[in-house]
Amino acid sequence: MKQELLRILRDVFRSAGYSANESSRYDLIAEKDGYKTIIKFGSDPDMSDLKLFADQVLEGIGLYVSTTDVNLDVKHYGENLGLIIWDRDEVAVHIGRAVLADIEGTASELELVRAPSAYSNGYSCETSEPRSFSNVFRGTAIPARESATPSYHSATPTSPFAQVIAPTHAINSVHLELQAAPLKLTKDRASVMGKPHVQTVQAVILKLVPFWRYSYSLKVEKKYKSKIIDISGEGVGYLNALNGNISNIAINEVSNVLELPDNDYELKTQIITQTQAKDSILNMLIDEHTKDLRFDDTKGEAIISEHKRFKPSLEDIKLQIDLIYVPIWEVKGPRNSVELNAHTAEVLTHPVDDDVEFI
Repeated sequence: MKQELLRILRDVFRSAGYSANESSRYDLIAEKDGYKTIIKFGSDPDMSDLKLFADQVLEGIGLYVSTTDVNLDVKHYGENLGLIIWDRDEVAVHIGRAVLADIEGTASELELVRAPSAYSNGYSCETSEPRSFSNVFRGTAIPARESATPSYHSATPTSPFAQVIAPTHAINSVHLELQAAPLKLTKDRASVMGKPHVQTVQAVILKLVPFWRYSYSLKVEKKYKSKIIDISGEGVGYLNALNGNISNIAINEVSNVLELPDNDYELKTQIITQTQAKDSILNMLIDEHTKDLRFDDTKGEAIISEHKRFKPSLEDIKLQIDLIYVPIWEVKGPRNSVELNAHTAEVLTHPVDDDVEFI
């Protein structure tokens, strides 16, 4: 039912002049005249569901579409968070309005979500009193690029260091205070590169994926009888902060400010904590640098073999770890997706996100 409703509403938004694309983080992202609507589907939501969704809406306005009736208190709670709530009846009304507008040839003039005009930031220009989103056609889309003064938005609850800086030199560009690999592969080029893998390109989504970058060194000498066993090594690697896998992703440079062509992106929230990453990396390094050796000794005519294992301790390993983000283009097709490293233009063989379906 969800997929069918998703298809219907996507067509409704598109017929009304919106660009509407499916999202791996949300369900749909619709945009018209520079105003973005983030759409999430669900059923019988409670207050915690709406709070979680509101926290995920970093720009524009959030629209929660429920396939069931919504408790009135829950609906009011969501509206106070700045969300638009469509329950079952309202969904039917909006679909019906769209069908009638299509018949009358006025679908392109239909406003499914109204952009702000005579008020700003939820306040009436005349009274300076807080104004409910439900009083203005069930909600307001916040402009993605236009602002009277530079605005700063927290990127995620668990990434307080990530901020959006209002662009000062280019109207469409976005700068993020984020330790990240620079984006070098354009969206159009990613679409061209991804097409052979998915046949028909339905959407191209930019994701900023967190990785724990680590560098290590160890120098250990173990002595066994008259032999010296050297255990040493050094290197750099990356652990995916979404799924905990060690990745062979290529990163050539890292900067403290990430420049993006526009504000159409998904900032992924890390799931693997620094402590978890550190423990996993240390255990992996100990396994990698453990040596199983065989020693043969002759006593008379007998050959005696011994097997010994030499491994470093946690104290032997010097480890540095920090969080960096890598821009990833996900090219979606009808049945599968392919991901490309937007920094190096490399086609990835393993998905960086569990939401991606590779074939």
